[in-house]
Amino acid sequence: MKSQTMLLSEIFGVLKKNMLLLFLMILVGGGAAYYLSQYVIAPTYEASTQVLIVPKEEAGTNVVDSSQVSSSLSLVNTYRVIMRSPAILNEVQARVAEAPKDISEILLVESEEESQVINIVVEYGNPVVATEIANVITRVFASEIPDLMNIDNVRILSEAVVPGEPIAPNIIMNTAIGLLAGFVVGGVLALIRHTFDKRIHDEREAELILAMPVIGSIPVIEKRDMNPKVVKPKTEAAKEPKGDDPHVPPVKETRQTS
Repeated sequence: MKSQTMLLSEIFGVLKKNMLLLFLMILVGGGAAYYLSQYVIAPTYEASTQVLIVPKEEAGTNVVDSSQVSSSLSLVNTYRVIMRSPAILNEVQARVAEAPKDISEILLVESEEESQVINIVVEYGNPVVATEIANVITRVFASEIPDLMNIDNVRILSEAVVPGEPIAPNIIMNTAIGLLAGFVVGGVLALIRHTFDKRIHDEREAELILAMPVIGSIPVIEKRDMNPKVVKPKTEAAKEPKGDDPHVPPVKETRQTS
């Protein structure tokens, strides 16, 4: 436990010594993630519709048998496969001029367990086209099922509306991931730098490396401390007394006669 504590303290000390490197890598990672999410990665929009598989009522009554409900549930998986089949998607391709070549790549068909509702989800870069594809798939599927399955039990539950906000990229999440990645990269670089640095920085490292006690240490002497101090000479004005000084007697002038 003590060794683990020492190891953690050493790692923390290395990171503390390289705070500038850590801050720089975090800034670069977060900034790069934000820039890519905001200006490089194309936004993706999601449009979804729902269809309901209704059980067939008994003739002359409004009663629905439980076996018919079970039959409708068993058809859900079959209908999901039909929605992704060329029989449906080729017709959608012909009706939507701006649809991609392979609609199945942007199409998701799903349903909850024991549910008669099928969700049709389209994810595309153009929100208007995504909405149109989702609605056309639903209409084509509802109109083709009676001919394909010889049963009319599909009802459109809801149609897609044009989404206002993209579902991807998530700028906040990507930026947070970029910040975390920058911290990890900065920490790894700091540890690598510390590992390959063979210099002894203090007395504690010297004791650990040499396994000997430190008797004394020589302080670092800066180059500026070794320069001799220059004493500035007094100026002539400071040396010569002024005549107006009351403490200095006046100089008498003598005249030499021949």
